[in-house]
Amino acid sequence: MFVQLDLSCRRRRRWRWAVPLVLAALLLALPQLAALRPAALARVDRIVGRHYMTRLDALQQENFTLHRQLAQSADALAENAALRQLVGCGRGITGVTPARVVARGVGGFTLACPDTAPGNAVLDAGGRYAGVVTRTDGDTCTVEFSAVAGLCGSYAGLVTPGQWVLTGLPADCALTAGDIVTTAGGDWLGTLAAAPAPDADGLTAQVPLTDTADLWGTVYFVKK
Repeated sequence: MFVQLDLSCRRRRRWRWAVPLVLAALLLALPQLAALRPAALARVDRIVGRHYMTRLDALQQENFTLHRQLAQSADALAENAALRQLVGCGRGITGVTPARVVARGVGGFTLACPDTAPGNAVLDAGGRYAGVVTRTDGDTCTVEFSAVAGLCGSYAGLVTPGQWVLTGLPADCALTAGDIVTTAGGDWLGTLAAAPAPDADGLTAQVPLTDTADLWGTVYFVKK
């Protein structure tokens, strides 16, 4: 005769004893697990943070390089546009070096132009006299809007860039509107906007100029 024993009940009783033991072990291990958690999180933070900072540094370097390339491209485009304008002005300007404005002041500006010397005339993109180099400092030079002799026909006076008035002419000069005014070096200063008007002393006359230099450009040309 074959007898089959049912052991499922005993197996279930064994598991009933194991469950409380597992729960008790977990409760006992909770303080240790809680103590390990900050250290684990700190390690994760260090690993992730180090990777993040490395990537951030790389992105910042790429951004800096890109902006520098864009600035160089913009400078090159501005110089090319100024050169095209200078060639197209019809004044036959030669022997000049393009230079970018790096700073501005009340009576002039600073150019990025290493190969220059005090006394060099500075022209705008239209080939018109804008000022004169008064000081050099390494790779830059200072340009001032100082008064310069203005020649018109057989007469001479003074012109200050920015004011653009030809002063000190003889009161009886026979100049008319449209007459051309140049520097002693032959650089374009402008044309007379009208006939000269006598000053209060009755001995001299003055007249404003038109077609004068743009003193707010970004690129100028230094004569050598």
